[in-house]
Amino acid sequence: MAVAAKVIGAVRLGLVDIRVVIEELDTEEMKRVPEIPMQLNEVLIYKHMPSHYSKFAVEKAKPRSMSPVLVAVLPQARMQYFDVEAKTWKPFAATTPPIEANQCYCAVSVGRNMFVAGLDSAAGIYCIYRYDTEGNVWEKQPHSCGLINNLCILDDYMYVISCSSNQVPQLRYNVATRQWQSIATVGTRGYNYQACNGVAIAHSKVLVLYGDTSQDYFSELYQRAVLNCFDPVKNEWEVKATTCHPHFGSSLIVVNSRLYVAGGYNGFDNNLPSGNPAPVEVYDEKNNTWSVVEQKHIPSKNLGAVEIEGRVYFIINKFPIDSGIRIPPGELYPVPLDSLGEWEN
Repeated sequence: MAVAAKVIGAVRLGLVDIRVVIEELDTEEMKRVPEIPMQLNEVLIYKHMPSHYSKFAVEKAKPRSMSPVLVAVLPQARMQYFDVEAKTWKPFAATTPPIEANQCYCAVSVGRNMFVAGLDSAAGIYCIYRYDTEGNVWEKQPHSCGLINNLCILDDYMYVISCSSNQVPQLRYNVATRQWQSIATVGTRGYNYQACNGVAIAHSKVLVLYGDTSQDYFSELYQRAVLNCFDPVKNEWEVKATTCHPHFGSSLIVVNSRLYVAGGYNGFDNNLPSGNPAPVEVYDEKNNTWSVVEQKHIPSKNLGAVEIEGRVYFIINKFPIDSGIRIPPGELYPVPLDSLGEWEN
């Protein structure tokens, strides 16, 4: 039993149902082992107050493999993964059930679970679909957040960012207890504000950029985007600085603890980003200002590439991907991106 206690202590809750762990530990036989009551206490605290036990949560919620895998979730079809060695997409095993959603908007993974925001067009409702990698099953849960543009994980919660800032209620989902909870209403509100892609997490806060789809009456130019910051400790949103230029379909990315907005366009037409490519901007947290980041080393035919702090990122399907290309200090010439045929594909 002493050996069993050590084995149980090493179990990661991302691999098993926490209810099963509690049931197995809460037996007379297990209670005779001194270490077991302590482990049972830890599990109960994590179940009911996960945010108060973050170190335990981080360790116990680790997935089985720490190797990242790029996964594509296709509506009403089997998921696919990208084989890095073969450089091609491959379907999951035939036993993997397809998602029932008719449309998929965004996804996020935590532990053994993957959450996908989608639409059940037959029922006419928006849903969160949860895929259990261990049980190999999909679960569907309707919600009242409208069209969801972003999902992100901070501590024990999944934050749901609706496409429109005017959507209420705004919610977060406790991954451990599987319960929804209302949060404060975002500061920048209005039907003309739409969330950009790629919500960022920095300094334990949720950062969302809202593009303003309204146009100036005289110049017909679009308004600049507005940064909003959510503090989970205070349960409040704070409106931060506006960007230097309009941004639609752009992505937020944190590099070396600094927030950048990259990709997307400077216009909006027929409910889609349009116009010219939006510039890369960086946020100065101390002075609450944005400034444009020059793209000196990115050629005109940039394949969706951006230059940030000496690194080249590709914005692929709204996701910023580090290409691994580094720009040496003092480099005077553009990066030869035309030779990277695999990125074109």
